[in-house]
Amino acid sequence: MLYIRRFFTRIFPSDPTFGQIGSIDLNIFLAQAAGLPLFGMRNESLAMKIFFSFYGIPTVILITMCYTLFELQELVFSKDLEDVIQCSSLSLSHVAVVIKIYNLFYRLPDIQKVINKLRALTKEYVRSNDQNGEFENKLPLTIYALLLGFTAILAMIMLLRDPKSVAYRYPYRVQLPSFLPQQIQILYMGLSVLVIALQVVATDYLSVILINQLRIHLKILILSFNELINEGQKGSVGIPTLDQNIHLKSIIAHHCSLIELRHEVEDIFRLPILIQFLTSFAIFALSGFQATVSTGNTNITILAYFYCGCILCELFLYCWCGNDVFEQSKEVSTSGYGVSWYKYDQRFQKSLIIFLANAQRPFVFTAGGFMNLSLPSFAGIITKSYSLIALLRQVYGR
Repeated sequence: MLYIRRFFTRIFPSDPTFGQIGSIDLNIFLAQAAGLPLFGMRNESLAMKIFFSFYGIPTVILITMCYTLFELQELVFSKDLEDVIQCSSLSLSHVAVVIKIYNLFYRLPDIQKVINKLRALTKEYVRSNDQNGEFENKLPLTIYALLLGFTAILAMIMLLRDPKSVAYRYPYRVQLPSFLPQQIQILYMGLSVLVIALQVVATDYLSVILINQLRIHLKILILSFNELINEGQKGSVGIPTLDQNIHLKSIIAHHCSLIELRHEVEDIFRLPILIQFLTSFAIFALSGFQATVSTGNTNITILAYFYCGCILCELFLYCWCGNDVFEQSKEVSTSGYGVSWYKYDQRFQKSLIIFLANAQRPFVFTAGGFMNLSLPSFAGIITKSYSLIALLRQVYGR
């Protein structure tokens, strides 16, 4: 584990002294490599901006947009129940990606402001790389990217080895123009699914990583309160020292900044997350149904199971990070009660009371305001998806 930690610290390294957050830089680079020309969130040279612009804009138009339209066209002309289920599962997934990409570009100035604020908070309050939590940020991103990338590459290998049994079937339910040569169509399908999979990772984890950064700063707030508690236990009853007053003032300012950031992140991503939750619920149910009823084609069954695993991982990342932020925010208020307030003067006590009143409202991220990002929500989606799978099996059996 130590070698893995060292490896991740060397890839896009972080430096709290300059407010550099390596996990955000890694995520933005992955988005640019997947064809999303997102600029202004890390230091890119003019040559890199030109390259990613000429490479990214055609990629989004010719692969992401066009491939999704071809899938929707296949869905319209599908007649068999199994075909409709396969096409719906894939089309919903890629339509959600298109919406999230549109949201990224539409809210790009707001995302830049949030990242700049996080860099400023990191520079001011993070004292070491150990507090920065970059290993906890980069490791899930890598696992998530490997899972989706492996699934897309596995599908491409199956497609190239046996085009007759894999092409135009799950997960390549698409209707391409007939004037394109067969080899071009097969290559286009394989590359499109791979590129869209990387775009899914980049768009999903950008919101997750911003939520996770708030969790890290909440942990730093707890550590700051523990230091204040230790200072209070050493002192005697009376007026607090200047350092303790400054310490409490710094904690309150830090917490107020985090409250503001939570509102901004929630405002930027709540609609795409809601769409993702709704589509993931339907996709998981449809993909699970496809995996249970598929007969005669092992490739389709294997890819369907991998696809279900990717959807589960996607939902779990959102719910786990949102749940962890909620728990950390509750612990912040608990830590505030541990301060020896009776040892200090009235001004110190009033400031502490104001902080505790603000800390009573936990940090909750929601999917469009309808569902909290929490582990119980994740369990509820799994339960409802299983019920829908059972219903579809009954209808299919009839």
